[in-house]
Amino acid sequence: MEELILIDGNSLLFKAFYATSYNGNFMENKDGIPTNAVFGFARMMKKILERNAKYVLVAFDAGKHTFRNDMLESYKATRKETPAELVPQFAMVREYLTAHNIAYFEKEGYEGDDIIGTLVKFGESHNLTVSVFTGDKDAFQLCSDHTTIYRTVKGVSELDIYNPATLKEKWDLAPDQIRDMLGLMGDTADNIPGIKGVGEKTALKLLHQYGTIEGIDEHKEEIKGKLGEKVRAGIEDAKMSKEVATILTDIPLDVDLETAHYDGYDFDTLKDFFKKYDMNSLIRDISKEAITPRRALTFDLVNRAPENLGDSALYTAIYDENYHKSIILGFGVYNDTHAFFISFEDALKDQNFLNYLKDASIKKYGFAIKSMINGLRWNGIEVNGLSFDLSLATYVLSPSIKEVMKNVADFYGYDDVRYEEEVYGKGAKKHIPETEILARDCVEKARCIYELMPQAIGKLKEAEQYELYENLELPVTYILADMEFAGAKVDENILKSMDQAFDQEIGEIESQIYDLAGENFNISSPKQLGTILFEKLGLKNGKKTKTGYSTSQDILEKNIEAHPIVPLVLRYRMLTKLSSTYLKGLQDQIFPDGKIHTIYKQTLTQTGRLSSVDPNLQNIPVRTHEGKMIRKAFVSDHGYLLSFDYSQIELRILAHLAHVPKLIEAFKADKDIHAHTAALVFGVNDEDVTPEMRRQAKAVNFGIIYGMTEFRLAKDIGMSLDEARDFIARYYATYPEIRTYMEGIVKECEAQGYVSTVLNRKRFIPTIHDKNRMVREQAKRFAMNAPIQGSGADIMKLAMIKVQEAINAHHFKSEIILQVHDELIFDVYKDEIDTFMPVVKEAMETCFALDVPLKVEGNYADNWCDLK
Repeated sequence: MEELILIDGNSLLFKAFYATSYNGNFMENKDGIPTNAVFGFARMMKKILERNAKYVLVAFDAGKHTFRNDMLESYKATRKETPAELVPQFAMVREYLTAHNIAYFEKEGYEGDDIIGTLVKFGESHNLTVSVFTGDKDAFQLCSDHTTIYRTVKGVSELDIYNPATLKEKWDLAPDQIRDMLGLMGDTADNIPGIKGVGEKTALKLLHQYGTIEGIDEHKEEIKGKLGEKVRAGIEDAKMSKEVATILTDIPLDVDLETAHYDGYDFDTLKDFFKKYDMNSLIRDISKEAITPRRALTFDLVNRAPENLGDSALYTAIYDENYHKSIILGFGVYNDTHAFFISFEDALKDQNFLNYLKDASIKKYGFAIKSMINGLRWNGIEVNGLSFDLSLATYVLSPSIKEVMKNVADFYGYDDVRYEEEVYGKGAKKHIPETEILARDCVEKARCIYELMPQAIGKLKEAEQYELYENLELPVTYILADMEFAGAKVDENILKSMDQAFDQEIGEIESQIYDLAGENFNISSPKQLGTILFEKLGLKNGKKTKTGYSTSQDILEKNIEAHPIVPLVLRYRMLTKLSSTYLKGLQDQIFPDGKIHTIYKQTLTQTGRLSSVDPNLQNIPVRTHEGKMIRKAFVSDHGYLLSFDYSQIELRILAHLAHVPKLIEAFKADKDIHAHTAALVFGVNDEDVTPEMRRQAKAVNFGIIYGMTEFRLAKDIGMSLDEARDFIARYYATYPEIRTYMEGIVKECEAQGYVSTVLNRKRFIPTIHDKNRMVREQAKRFAMNAPIQGSGADIMKLAMIKVQEAINAHHFKSEIILQVHDELIFDVYKDEIDTFMPVVKEAMETCFALDVPLKVEGNYADNWCDLK
């Protein structure tokens, strides 16, 4: 018999959500949309579909109100609100099923169980074997000789199987009696009453004796003692509960075998869905399933490079992600006349190849060339003439694509490269592949670069973004390479001294906490801490979760005056975080040259902003005194550290983009922009603005850039919702051009699917038309913010180029060493400081012309902490 698979969509989606979010970490795509439930659902579907059933259907609940709520008003009334992170995923999972060519049903007034019940009868009437996948025990009543229930235990990797024989063995009941058992026991999860005090054991005893609830009702007067009293008092509830628990099998449903038929998925359609939500591991899975023949590649394994190579694609195999520390495995080279691989060891001995690398007149086309430049630098090899970077070019065209060559190749529909894991393995199984496999991979990737370069350049020119790539991103990558290699000097003794002091204070705080708690426990364990705080010490505001009480920062801050243990816990957390992440963590990152060499990710963010990793030097805390003191360890290698920071750059960009006369005039007059805004909003003179007025105006000035709502404003500055709503209304009345601009940019995004910066960097926002309102609202906030934040990123990169040009023109020895948000940090020789500062200031303030002046503020000191 052919098989019909029926899937309880809500059950699997909820199970997938909680299985992947138990620790509070939610997968998100590039647009900040949670994806963990759909990702888990897709994994489970893949497993289920391995059964190769001919027919597959999924059932969903259509809404909260069904006919059961009319029968029992309190039905499911005690269920918790659906987590906010799960809400947008209901629409996404339906989108996934559509992309997978799997039909699904939902019907107003009925539950998914009723759809499954009706589809069970449909399958049986068509002589199909029916398999139901659900986590709901109610479905056991649907068992028959043709229908098996697979109840999910751990996803679908562990299933409990129920059929008439297993029901007989487990409970000595027929499938239809499951309704009676549920009616007697009730269900606390669904708020079904049953008979008070009757559990599974008693329910089975009654059913074994009387068969059904109706049979029990007929004999209720014969039942002795307390049980008889319970039965007589609750029999009507039991009958009603049975009716509520009964799954319907005859609801009106338009279904036929053609609808139910599953004929597999279309690779490109499903791949596009996974790509939209950044589910790259699922793309890899289906890519492996899709057998795409590779084009033949003929190449040579050489120990000496050919003469007169000419312009060519160059791929360098760098084993580890941190190219500052990695070994180099070899090189793949490809052009119209040559295709070869040379190992690193052979390359070092081949002067002809080393000359090829060094020769700036020979153009080389690469991928993520910054990693190649510095990876080779650390090994004493100079590479010049890198004139094209496929990764950077593609990032400009589509900033959501990861810096992985397979992902980039897929963007162009190019299939002849493999994922890194296919070549090197992954995690504990990562290894250096055999020479033939490594060589083929390197040359394949070099060929990919060579063949895709014309296509990438063509797309850039068509999108009017070639100048953004050629004149901004490419020059910046060379500057970043120099910054990374120069590194930031660190006084390790300062870190060690602070670390010892922190460890001592942490130990003292631990003792105080244990004394106040009356016992020793793991302070870092939220579960143990929650028990101490909210059960033993009786603090209020406790929020109980599945794993215990929440001890999040906001919960603890609400209780900060409730007990002396709370501020100690907060300080303990702060100190241990700083100690492990920064004091100990940074010590581990110091190179033999006494410096930390971070990696700047140029292709990571949607907005064009740079990110620092391994370690992240953009994220060293500044809000606490202790956090600031960590910066004291960063010192000059030449004489002074110098900082130049753009003042209110995003607000200046907003004034420019929205053409706001009052803001433009205020910036030109160099006014305190927050005080001036407060004066205009409150209708007072600038000198009469109070600190509170300025604080409120500052919150809106910066918040408006990120699409701040009245709810957020009320929370951030401690005012009522009505006051926040009124303040925002007065703000827009003061600067009406801002509202006009924000509304216009959203409409522009809705029309073309993207927004642009001052240099035509595009951020694509496909969710602007999403069916889910919450997802659409988030997309609107992205649309409002991206042109401002992205223009800020563009200007910072322009500044870096202009500053480096000025440094070169003046032959300064001083150098840029760090970029942190809107700030550039330099290591400056003492004898250059007086001439260096005005040159940098002018370059940064004149790198781009806005309707308002760009302004930078500079300062120098012996260490990073003293710069501010």
